[in-house]
Amino acid sequence: MSMAAGSTRHYHRLIRPCVRGSVALCAWVLLVPVCCGAATLHETVKKGADLYAQGKYDEALNAFVDGQIEHPEDAQLKYNIASSKYMMKNYEEALKGYLDVAATARDARLEEKALFNAGNALYRQGKLEESIEYYKKALELDPADKDAQQNIEFVREEIKRRMNEAKDTQQKQQEQEQKKDQTCRNPQQDNQTQSDGQQQEQKQEGQQAQQEQQQEQQQKQEGRQFSPAEDEKAPQDESQQGASEDIREMTKEEAQQWLDSVRENRDNLKEGRQPARTQGGARSGKDW
Repeated sequence: MSMAAGSTRHYHRLIRPCVRGSVALCAWVLLVPVCCGAATLHETVKKGADLYAQGKYDEALNAFVDGQIEHPEDAQLKYNIASSKYMMKNYEEALKGYLDVAATARDARLEEKALFNAGNALYRQGKLEESIEYYKKALELDPADKDAQQNIEFVREEIKRRMNEAKDTQQKQQEQEQKKDQTCRNPQQDNQTQSDGQQQEQKQEGQQAQQEQQQEQQQKQEGRQFSPAEDEKAPQDESQQGASEDIREMTKEEAQQWLDSVRENRDNLKEGRQPARTQGGARSGKDW
């Protein structure tokens, strides 16, 4: 059964381009005309289209799904179901529906609308480059579609704007990281400078202590070489050592002889004679 497809566009101005008028990022609902044996389908689609126009997209979706039970392969119902999901912001499911319609529709105009709205769904998902490709496919089927032309220009400008924003953001992040790195380096430099100063100070203290130690050792060496006290002690010790070597203990006989000699010398001195020489005993160091 062949049916002519009519359509009504519902513009909700989803994108506002910079220069031209509002672009129709829209989802068009198709109304199935009345024909023999299609009264029930017509009533279902009419009900769904009215709900869609009122903004009751969930109820419209239910109405279209009810009609699809009896007509599961109807491309127009598929298109209306995808449009309802699009308006409910279920862009991923809407995209699947539009691509299904574009692949199965026998009407070139319905296929072009499905490709156009597939571009809209991709844009809503942030896939800007892919959305441009589907607008171009729509233009291939309908070169007079001004909405597709304007959407291509708008999305291209949007891509440039986002690239510039990303570049500015990246530059700011790099500047912040550089400032952070400089802030982190400064304490390290201060610590290094402080550490170098401490090391230099410790080195100077060590050198000073070493110099003082050398001076002290030099003074001690000079004291041992030129000290008068030590010079005086040396001969005195030698004299005492020599005296100790000359002194020996006398025997009793030698002591008696020495005593007799002393007495004799004393008597001789009294009488005016020369003293007699002692034999043995300690020597006085002089010969009388």
